[in-house]
Formats: sequence, C-alpha cells, structure tokens
Amino acid sequence: MTYISHQKIQHFFGGDIDDECIRIRIQKDKYILCYKKIYMGNDEEDIHIVEYETEVSNLDATINILKGVRINKVCDLIKERDSFIYKNLFEISLDNVKDLGYFIEIEVYDKNIPINEANQLLLNFVKELNLDITRRNLKGYSYLMYDKLNK
Repeated sequence: MTYISHQKIQHFFGGDIDDECIRIRIQKDKYILCYKKIYMGNDEEDIHIVEYETEVSNLDATINILKGVRINKVCDLIKERDSFIYKNLFEISLDNVKDLGYFIEIEVYDKNIPINEANQLLLNFVKELNLDITRRNLKGYSYLMYDKLNK
C-alpha cells in the first residue's frame, strides 16, 4: 500500500506532534483521499484520531486540486499491512513501512464504542500484551518519514 502525504502551506508538520494531515492512498486500483486529525485531550483516555475518507476516480485531478489550494506533496510511503480482527473487538495491523521499520497498530473495531471507553479498552489490551506504551507513535508514518527526510 502506498500513500502520498501533503503539507499545507500553514504547515501540517513542524510541531512536536502535528495534529492533521491529508493523504492520498493508492491501494490496488483505488485512490482514497483522506483527512486525519488527532485530538490529544487531557490524558491517555482522551486521545483519538478522526479520519474522513472518500474514494476519488482521477488521481491527477485530485493532486492538481490539492496543489491549487497550496497543499504540496511532502513524501511517499510504501507500506505492507496485514490486519486481523481479535475477539471482534480489536483490529490489529502489522505494518512494514519502507525506510521506517515495523509497527503494530491496534484500534477498537467497533466504531460505536465511546472514545473514552475505547481508549480504556486499548490501554488495558496493551497492558495485557505487555507492550511498552512509552513507545506509542502518535505522530503517524507521514510525520516520521518527513522528520527522517528533513534531519
């Protein structure tokens, strides 16, 4: 799976953790435009990401629209992903991101669960798995790649 991340002139990247990005995901024969925003909240239970996605039929026109509103390409990511549903509660994705390495992404599968409850379920599951929460990546792959390319 490949996606192109774009940088807004006001800047998507540049803070400790930027809170938004736009990407185009190229997935087999589909082009998916996505806007992502992270809400940090006051504590671990408030953190959540909102995504809006839509399939677009014309990749070149979509890129030209983004350029027209001064959103410029920042980087390409190449990602291989295997995803699994665990106990019909969690979606666990194993990602291999070219030039960044391996990652585990865990999300609550049921989008109807309230955010605070979903985050508590995630934190409990991560503890059950004995994963190191201090290594949690809230920046996202685009930011990590941007950071790597600009150091």
